[in-house]
Amino acid sequence: MTVAAVKMSQQRRSDLGRLGISLLLACTTLAIVVATLPDAGITWDEPLYIKASRGYMTWLGLLRRGLQQRDLSEALSDQTIVRWWVQDPTLELHPPLGKFLSGLTWAALRPSLGSISAHRFSNALLFSALVGLIFWMISSVYDTASGIFAALSLLLMPRMFFHAHLANIDTTVAITWFVAMYVYWRYESRPGWIPVAVKGLAFGLALATKMNAVLIPIVWAMWALLFRRNWRSLLRIAMSAVVGGGLFVVTWPWLYHDPVNRLLYYFLMASRFKDRPQFYLGQTLPHVPWHYPFVITLAVVPLVITMMSLLGVVRVLRTATGPTLSARTSEATVGRPTARETGSLLLLNVLVPLLFAASGLQAAYSGERHFIPAYPYLACLAGLGFGGVLHLLTSGWQRLHSGADPIRVRLLVATLLALLLVPPLLATIRIHPYELSYYSELVGGLPGATRLGLETTFWCETYKDALPYLNQNAEAGAAVWAENPFVLRFYQQSDMLRQDLKISGGDTVSPWTADYAVVEMRQTGFSYTPEILSVMAQRQPVYTLAHQNVALLHVYKM
Repeated sequence: MTVAAVKMSQQRRSDLGRLGISLLLACTTLAIVVATLPDAGITWDEPLYIKASRGYMTWLGLLRRGLQQRDLSEALSDQTIVRWWVQDPTLELHPPLGKFLSGLTWAALRPSLGSISAHRFSNALLFSALVGLIFWMISSVYDTASGIFAALSLLLMPRMFFHAHLANIDTTVAITWFVAMYVYWRYESRPGWIPVAVKGLAFGLALATKMNAVLIPIVWAMWALLFRRNWRSLLRIAMSAVVGGGLFVVTWPWLYHDPVNRLLYYFLMASRFKDRPQFYLGQTLPHVPWHYPFVITLAVVPLVITMMSLLGVVRVLRTATGPTLSARTSEATVGRPTARETGSLLLLNVLVPLLFAASGLQAAYSGERHFIPAYPYLACLAGLGFGGVLHLLTSGWQRLHSGADPIRVRLLVATLLALLLVPPLLATIRIHPYELSYYSELVGGLPGATRLGLETTFWCETYKDALPYLNQNAEAGAAVWAENPFVLRFYQQSDMLRQDLKISGGDTVSPWTADYAVVEMRQTGFSYTPEILSVMAQRQPVYTLAHQNVALLHVYKM
């Protein structure tokens, strides 16, 4: 057997081993998330997205019937498309991919999982695949230990873990963004136009999820200017962007009729959310300052992952002037970006979403969700930081104990360092299912965040805990006020809240007109309905949900 054949055989075995670890991480993540899907309360946007996804499934049925009858006139008519693809043109006008996938899993799995969990299964599946993909990418460039730590860092970010449970599009765009970046990384140097088309399709899927994916080609172009510095690379990126834009239109039937005006309407509706009030550092501001995304990220990402991410940045920057630590080099990686180039691509994908949110050009309110695409890359950088520390400690140990088995030393040190993930694991277990109230050790946890004036929570996930009290104690036909009445009505539609209760709320109805007020500690909402503050001052709650002695939700009898 030739040397080349031996190397190829070894590489195959290595790839099979990494594939096994990747699948194990993905399957374990899926099992954990699916087992805990029912724990998470319905969040602010889910009723709208679920309604939209069911409308898509109705249209899909009409399309199927039209194909069977060889008559697509009804399914493709503008009237039918508007009826089923635009459930609410003012509150829910986002691209359809995430909702469409949610509808597919609902149609397939609701008998076994239940309606709500079936809707959420699509994001659970995608998140699990993302965990496996992160390991696969990082381990292929750096080392197995870096890949495992990166994958676990994403899973053990409490807020990311919570978002994986929801039928929302913020999670989906973070995942499709990463997939598009991976495809670009994988095929960037491949010649021909097929790789250009593949990258464009990956970008199109992200764009068909949420508008902020428009930044992806910008990241690609910035990276190409740093490492390729030729017009051909930029031209290929531009062509991929065109392909992606075409796929975006194809995936959204609403754009089939009058695409120009509807795209303009879509951009207009999206821009109206750019400036929204937000409770931040003890006051409600008309729009957030530039440092909001950076402070929130430091506040909601576990400290050990933040520290390892910063060490990962150092590792990336060091590769610009020195040798790469523990980077894989093999025939299988020839033609792909180097460790230096890969690390820089990861870093750009952290910085661009955060900087864009800081610029004021996009919506940046309600915690981390509008710049959540940066977080998978933070996990990747944490993996790089872990690998760098592991390399330094292992090398130091071997210098002190020259006779030690290097493999055993590395395994021992890696096991000890893995204990660093125990705190975020315990924090996630303790706060579940209220991970949107998780704050890191850097700000003193939830109590410290409260003292700093950061928002306690923001997405109605706590309403679920008010249901048992209302079901057992509210008088027949009682009026119940909530900042977001759609969530409580959804619970009624799901037979989780009594049908006789009259739900009202929002900023158009005073809580004083109701018999009960459900008040989540979303301090931003107090500016929309100032009467909440008078209710809290003049009434004692009849039910309180708290964590670490910090109230998350009150129910008041008016």
